[in-house]
Amino acid sequence: MDCVNKITDLTNTLKIIARSRVHLLKSFTSASANCYVKRDDELGFGISGSKLRKYSSLLPYLVEQSCQEAVIIGSAYSNHVLGITQLLIENNIQPTLFVLGNADDKRQGNLLLTSLLVPDSQIHWIARKDWTHVEIKAAEYAQGNSKKTIVIPEGAYMPAALSGALTLSLDILENEKQLQEDFQHIFIDAGTGLMAIAVILAFAWLRKKAQIHVLLLADTKDEFKRKLQEFQLSFEQLVKDKLDEQVVSNQFKLHLPTQAASFGSINTTVFQTIKEIARSEGFFTDPIYSAKLFFEAKKIIQENFLGGNILIIHSGGALTLAGFQEQLSKEVILHRLD
Repeated sequence: MDCVNKITDLTNTLKIIARSRVHLLKSFTSASANCYVKRDDELGFGISGSKLRKYSSLLPYLVEQSCQEAVIIGSAYSNHVLGITQLLIENNIQPTLFVLGNADDKRQGNLLLTSLLVPDSQIHWIARKDWTHVEIKAAEYAQGNSKKTIVIPEGAYMPAALSGALTLSLDILENEKQLQEDFQHIFIDAGTGLMAIAVILAFAWLRKKAQIHVLLLADTKDEFKRKLQEFQLSFEQLVKDKLDEQVVSNQFKLHLPTQAASFGSINTTVFQTIKEIARSEGFFTDPIYSAKLFFEAKKIIQENFLGGNILIIHSGGALTLAGFQEQLSKEVILHRLD
């Protein structure tokens, strides 16, 4: 089957459309490289980027399963917890939260917004020392519930979200068609890793010649590769075809952050990056995911002399900034004093 027919078949299989634009990054582009940003952050306000894509197949699955209550796992300040909670309420599915933190946590940023959506009686606070057992606790709760209850893991990392995640790959191909240019390098961040995995699998299947650079913000390289193998089986079932293992392994490179390396950690460089991108490019990044991606992508491009057309995926998450007003204010004041 040729590439065009494969794309058509995958589009018809997914039956989901999610489109975002691309544009040049002025401060990244050089004589040898045209750097673009894909604005998945523009897909929505409360729910944007990768979250909106994953939910576009996850929500129909929950409805089809006659789900009455959903257990959501994640940080108290998570974009995922906030985003999926909104859609559950809209679809008359009760959200029950199993979140990292405690009831005394400061109600600011995403936690404040989540608290507007969900009463405290529907929040189960899990201490950090018990977090490794959160999925067991959530499963026990769901099994003991008289309502039809489905557990949604951190980041909606589950097969039901794969179809939605795959729309990013098709949308990138649409961007290329509009630009009449191909991307030789694509940069994407990875928390749970589902979005990056979906792009790798789709492009390997389509035999698309693009190097996918994955910035691992939570997993080790071995953990990511294990997850990739797991979802490869789900992908092959979806497209009813087998992938070439060598093509898959050659499709991507894994990178670890050099700044604020631990997941959720922040530092001055991250907030400087947020300010610099805002002032040079006109859009907002967040300190947990996208700011780190743009910082590391620029570094990798320069150190490895990458050329051609390069795409950086902005996965959204700017609402997170509401929880970091003190740090952002310091950056603004420092700039005024320079």
